[in-house]
Amino acid sequence: MVIGPTFCEIRAGARVAADVVGAEASRELSTLNLRGGESGGARGAGPAGGAAAAASLAQVYRATLDGETVAIKVRRPGIEDVVDADYALLRLGAWLVERVGGVRARAVDAVDEFASRLYEEMDFRREASNLKKFDALYGERGSKAKSFPKPGIKVPRLIDKYGVGRRVIVTEWIEGEKLTGGANRAVSSDDLPYVKLGIACTLSQLIETGVMHADPHGGNVLKLPNGGLAYLDFGLVSEVPQQVRDGLVAAVALLIFSRDYAAVGRLFGELMLIPPEVIEDETEMRELERALEEAANATLKFPEDGGVPDVRFDQLLFALFALVPRFKFVLPPYFLNNARALGTLEGMAKSADPNFNILAVVYPYAMARALANPDRSPVIRRVIRQLATDNDTGSLSMKKLFAMLSDVSAFTGTSKFRVSLDALKSTEGRSLVADVLKSELARALTACVAFFRRRGNPPTIQNGGVSFA
Repeated sequence: MVIGPTFCEIRAGARVAADVVGAEASRELSTLNLRGGESGGARGAGPAGGAAAAASLAQVYRATLDGETVAIKVRRPGIEDVVDADYALLRLGAWLVERVGGVRARAVDAVDEFASRLYEEMDFRREASNLKKFDALYGERGSKAKSFPKPGIKVPRLIDKYGVGRRVIVTEWIEGEKLTGGANRAVSSDDLPYVKLGIACTLSQLIETGVMHADPHGGNVLKLPNGGLAYLDFGLVSEVPQQVRDGLVAAVALLIFSRDYAAVGRLFGELMLIPPEVIEDETEMRELERALEEAANATLKFPEDGGVPDVRFDQLLFALFALVPRFKFVLPPYFLNNARALGTLEGMAKSADPNFNILAVVYPYAMARALANPDRSPVIRRVIRQLATDNDTGSLSMKKLFAMLSDVSAFTGTSKFRVSLDALKSTEGRSLVADVLKSELARALTACVAFFRRRGNPPTIQNGGVSFA
């Protein structure tokens, strides 16, 4: 069957989530072909005079300019008119769903948001800007380059001396192989380190910098001969607000370390995912807490001896999506794009290692970030102290703090001393430890006073010290 570019983009999103749409539906989606031809973003030499790679909106040609091998990305002729027609059809369908389908979802808004991202992708001037921004963070000389083991992340150099237009962009050509080159688009078990590097980079984008490559599928992420990982195609790059990044860190910590579903529900407000009328309605918030707990119980399998639960990220996402119409969730574009990015990478990792657990990577990363709180987030400051509070005494506990440090150490393979040292490097980390020590000292003094009172020899404070009669 032949489809247009807009529906091809929808197909791409559903095809990577076989656990959500079902394996049979995923296979059928793979048989759909783009009007005009598509090669799924694969890069190669290409036939004589033909494209080296082709996707729904553009084609890439390999060429030599001034002695340098380059990639020339060209928008498909007439593609804007085709997208206009597809968009109109989709919007009509969404309108009908809202009017007669009996569904409370905001289908028209969802289609409008999807289409706006599609039009952004078709403007290569925006892609050039995204590429430069991403390179400044994750390229060879980027500010975050040292966060990853060498050779790390490769970003193609923008060649703008020929100009950058809405329809054409030129970058350096990168030689590499697709990660999903195996049967059924699977990743070889030997290539799992590449996927883990991609996940580490994605977590940095999602939590640290907020500049997120939202389309890291097999054709846009290449393994390099030197062991590095190359990112291609910067048409879809999300900006994640600081408040949302902090909320995500806090939500992961609350969900796994304390299983506090009520607190996670409240954080949805800080993540800007539910409207004020739901947050301010106590009955609705209790219902949301109950629904979150049911979703977690259905998708998270906590080990009996504690630790990180096993989960399929896409299944958890599907369970959360089921709550959207009931609690009037507002899913901004960065949320959907980020979920798609993590789900895609998790799918690659699972194809290489069926036992791979993405939460075992996300959780220690989020906890280490929460302990250090380098951006001095008031949300993280409140949540990390909540997690470090003993439920029986209601005060900060060194035992709880050690439990958090132990979790990060166990899942990262880093010593507790190293984890503690990393946390103490930040002002917020030192403040947390100081507050815990003060709480423990106060509790010890209180216990001491109670002991001597029972003996009828209470201590008194004189000249700033404690003395006994």
